[in-house]
Amino acid sequence: MDAQQKLRIKSAMIIYELELALGNYVLDNEVLDNISEESKTTIIDREKRKGNEISKDNINLIVESSYLDEIFNFAIDSTQGISINKHITDLKLLCSILGVFDIRNAISHPNRPFPDCYWFRAATIASDPLIDKVGLNSVRQALNFAVEENLNMPPEDWISNVSWAIPNTLPHSFDHEITGLLGREKEFKDLDSVLSKVRNNLIAIVAPGGIGKTALILQFLKDLSLSPNWSNKISSILFCTLKNERLTANGIEIIEAINGIEQIKESILEDLKKLYNQKELNDFEDACNKLQDEKILICIDNLETLLVHSQTEFIEFNESLPLLWRVMVTSRISIDSATTVPIEPLVKRHAVNLSRNYLRKRGVNDFKLEDLEKIADAANNNPLAIRLTIDLYNKGIDISQSIQKSQKDIASFSYKNLIESLSNHSISILEAIYVISDSTKSELIDFLDLSNEEITQSINELSKTSLIIRRTEEFGNDSYKLSESIRDLLLINPKNIEIRNQISESLKKRKEKIIEQTKKNQQLGVSEFDDEFVSTETDSTVHGLIVDLNKFLAIHPSNRNHNDLIELKTRFVDSIRYRANDIQLLYHYSRILKQLKDTTGELEILNNAEKINSESPRIKMAIALHHFYKSDYDEALKVFEYLLSKKYDDPLISSNKFSYSITKLYFLSLLYLGKYDKIITITENWENSPIWKVMYGVYRASALKRSVEFSRLSDKDTESTILKSIEIFENIFNTENYQDVACIESNKLIKEIEILLSKKTFSENFISSWVKFISNHYFNILSRLKNESISSLENQKFLERIYNLKLNPNPLHSVKWYVNQTETTYDSEHIEELIQKGFIIVQVYHIPDDRGFGISNFLFAEDNEKNQFFLSVYNFDQGWNRWGFIELNSKLAIKYTKLQLNGKPTPAEEIVEIEQY
Repeated sequence: MDAQQKLRIKSAMIIYELELALGNYVLDNEVLDNISEESKTTIIDREKRKGNEISKDNINLIVESSYLDEIFNFAIDSTQGISINKHITDLKLLCSILGVFDIRNAISHPNRPFPDCYWFRAATIASDPLIDKVGLNSVRQALNFAVEENLNMPPEDWISNVSWAIPNTLPHSFDHEITGLLGREKEFKDLDSVLSKVRNNLIAIVAPGGIGKTALILQFLKDLSLSPNWSNKISSILFCTLKNERLTANGIEIIEAINGIEQIKESILEDLKKLYNQKELNDFEDACNKLQDEKILICIDNLETLLVHSQTEFIEFNESLPLLWRVMVTSRISIDSATTVPIEPLVKRHAVNLSRNYLRKRGVNDFKLEDLEKIADAANNNPLAIRLTIDLYNKGIDISQSIQKSQKDIASFSYKNLIESLSNHSISILEAIYVISDSTKSELIDFLDLSNEEITQSINELSKTSLIIRRTEEFGNDSYKLSESIRDLLLINPKNIEIRNQISESLKKRKEKIIEQTKKNQQLGVSEFDDEFVSTETDSTVHGLIVDLNKFLAIHPSNRNHNDLIELKTRFVDSIRYRANDIQLLYHYSRILKQLKDTTGELEILNNAEKINSESPRIKMAIALHHFYKSDYDEALKVFEYLLSKKYDDPLISSNKFSYSITKLYFLSLLYLGKYDKIITITENWENSPIWKVMYGVYRASALKRSVEFSRLSDKDTESTILKSIEIFENIFNTENYQDVACIESNKLIKEIEILLSKKTFSENFISSWVKFISNHYFNILSRLKNESISSLENQKFLERIYNLKLNPNPLHSVKWYVNQTETTYDSEHIEELIQKGFIIVQVYHIPDDRGFGISNFLFAEDNEKNQFFLSVYNFDQGWNRWGFIELNSKLAIKYTKLQLNGKPTPAEEIVEIEQY
């Protein structure tokens, strides 16, 4: 006899004698009038439900049928008004503190560990002076015998059947008793907590096959049946199993089992007849009516056998039960209306201990720790897989083959029937998750030809099973992956190879698309400050979506398909639904809303993105642009000033385009708000500005001119200020060439001075300076502006007015370009030569606005038959060198392959400039 067994017997001797002595004390000191009727009625009614009739006057049978707690209450009631009452009350409190009921339960479980603390607690009770004060001398004598190891085991029926046991139909022996149930303390607490809440009338233990659902529920219910804490909460426990197969080392064995709701009802009915000794129960409905006041707990094992085909039928069955009846089930499939208690695989140390214990029970004691860990790891800490691996090993199969075979058998046994019962859409999702590995709902929508509703419905179906594992990341997004066992099964047994191949190909194309775009962006120098930029760390689904948007927006607006934009919007909305905090997704979605002219929605999305990342310069810029183009210059100015404070106007810190845009739009906002003095102050040393010198000069000149437009300064002061503007432009054109921004603003200045001349009187010297500036630079200025032409009617009339000014001398009279540009003459021989080479002659009718970011790289022209053509700088023989000199009405020679008949301009494949004289 080992030491633990001795402690169990010693403790049993004391607790047995305590129950016996306390019961005898009540009988020997019987005062029936003092024992409450309620206490006796509770016991009488409980025994009556078991089929035992007890008279309320038969105190002997009442005491025999009582729990230890109830006997204590009898003793306290019967000693009311006498001094010993306090001692009995204190003794009951001591027993409660030391957990006498836990000790009693542990004694009744010979296959479970018996902590030595239980012996010391039992000895503490027996040695306490209260025992002598109450007169329970036999308890102290039992302690003395135990200490002397004069062991005398209590009767077997007392050990195996405690007086507070809840009637049940649980199996007499459990498979897991061979090794004990390891590492399930948390699950026991969870089950106890869930069952304690009366409103939880349907409880489901859900987990993959082989993880130990049945072992857990059987042990929990056995412990519960022996706990006095539950004796008044549950009247009886019924157990039935739907498990029709058992996996062994010899393969799958068929088990005769219950099948269907009607057989479940028949099984429950037979158990109720037996437990309540009511053979006259006619049928299940009759039992429900007659026993509706009983607190019956029904446990159904392996319910997925039924749920696969008729979940609705089971829910209807559960709803038909009496209110006090409750149901617990084990299943690989979740139940919609159930309170679910999931079970995780064993932690590694428990899995290793299980392997060791099972090997020892099979006669193997010299197994290496690394082999035990190998078994546990390969089995994914699955108890059934561990036991099956060891069974195969004991049959003579080496450990590596045992592991491989057990994994295959577990997968097939656990999931084969389950998978075959799924809908086609759910099968497609399984295959998609198999290929993608860890997939989000947005990815499934992307790759499968299924609607959002169909995807949702199928995920709900799969989520009720243990086929997929759902994981929620820190931002609240869900992703799905296959359990290892189902992945192994699909590896050798694809359910829809066509879908698998299709998704694999789509995944490959998406990766190629992302790689291609990434390389292109690197070549073009696209950075985080550009609209098209996508971080390399971006989720592949989001990355592919942004690449598609960038490709769409790269198409000329006249050639875009509005339906494609709407489809992109839908895809973005679906993705944002599951990635609401993805800043890149939000930013690019705002670009779509901008294209759709939904300015309110655009700003809302940008504001949401800014809350997630308040430092993003790209988002700040997008918000500033929104306000700027809505003419909310005050709001735009706040953002531009923030960006300037972060030095983003420096191309070395941001990028050329980004820094240019900030600087230009900042000055424009100040200009439109009339804050001329601020501009003049900022640009005081514009010639020495290390960056954007020209822009600083241009907007200084504009601010100076505007500052005197409506002032009451003298004509002399006005002239002086405007001349400073002209001098700035003169300086720029002589030192920095003809940059677009300078040409745009100087053209405005030239025209606005003419308006001022009509309102005020200026000196001849001032007018001469103005005309001289026009003579020196006007032709070159207009040559750089896409929407201007020296030969346009408006400009010709303007020049004619300047030409006719009575100045001595008039500077315009001495320039050749004014005379020569009255009508551009093209070389007819060159035109003839080009036509012979297959070119056609077209005339430019539209040059798109550069939107303030530089020269447009494309324009539109038409031939004599009004056929329209799309011309790109990349097909121009002179490239960017001469592209900027092409104006409205300019003639060019082009070649093309096939004329577009869908109303869209035909792309030109070669463009040649016609010689002029």
